[in-house]
Amino acid sequence: MYPRAVPSYANEYISPESARKIHKELYRDTGYDAMWRLTNSGFVIRLGATYLFLDPVLTAPLPENLTAKDRIVASGGQNRRLEERYYDRPESLGTELYDAPLPAEQVEKADFILISHDHGDHFDTTGLAKIAHLNPTVVAPGHFHSARSGQWRGILEVGIPKESIIEANHGQTIDFDSFSVEVIPADHSAYQRPDPGACGYLIKTEHGNIYHPGDTNFDHGGKETICNLNVDYLIVPICDTDFGAGFGALLTFLLQPQVVIPCHYGYTYPPIRSQGGHPAEFVTALGVRNYRIPRTDILILQPGGKVVLT
Repeated sequence: MYPRAVPSYANEYISPESARKIHKELYRDTGYDAMWRLTNSGFVIRLGATYLFLDPVLTAPLPENLTAKDRIVASGGQNRRLEERYYDRPESLGTELYDAPLPAEQVEKADFILISHDHGDHFDTTGLAKIAHLNPTVVAPGHFHSARSGQWRGILEVGIPKESIIEANHGQTIDFDSFSVEVIPADHSAYQRPDPGACGYLIKTEHGNIYHPGDTNFDHGGKETICNLNVDYLIVPICDTDFGAGFGALLTFLLQPQVVIPCHYGYTYPPIRSQGGHPAEFVTALGVRNYRIPRTDILILQPGGKVVLT
């Protein structure tokens, strides 16, 4: 099922819908391995008794989204991007369309957390601070392990001790008990600092390899590495500032995974830039470009949706 479409002429404040809650089946309905979608590009993977979180957003709404909304409303709608001027109620801009499938308060166990980069829709400092007492091992690029300036918090400042943090470097392989993680190159530097500190992760499990690109464009120095990965489960960001529907379709064709799961769309209103893209565009791109994927299942997961790993 696709996310609801919000018309550009919407004249009423948008109220977030309730996401499918996953606490009970994640921590009680055990006996099988699975992967659940959280918000935006966030996922949680259960491998036996091990819980692995990928770019988890556990807070809804995120404080930075509320701050951005306040700025828009205070400006009378003048503090808006060009594309947003077609949306006529400024108090609706930046609204999160779903609540959290797994709020931080409901996280009982988090053994590993993999973070691709430091943007708030991937690096939820509020949520991480609430689960720091669970003593997770955090894998992340080194530049945001500690605070840099002002109110900005790094991983150390949310309560994760230094000995529990592993620096992610492109090309590195990290071995754990029941799986291993290869750090994959990424480039999210289109409008950020020269060193974006971004990466993706290839998680190698007994059920196959799961590739989580994080945020990245297609044409960069690590493209050849990405296009030659052995991937069974592909999580593909289809928003306009990442692969988009077109390059997401191309990558799916090149990798020929068993399962492809689009993400990074429909998190906030309106659906532009980092939230642009739609699964229908992705599926259409596969078809009209004649990208044949005869052994690939396309899985559209709502927040809280899951895929059983086999």
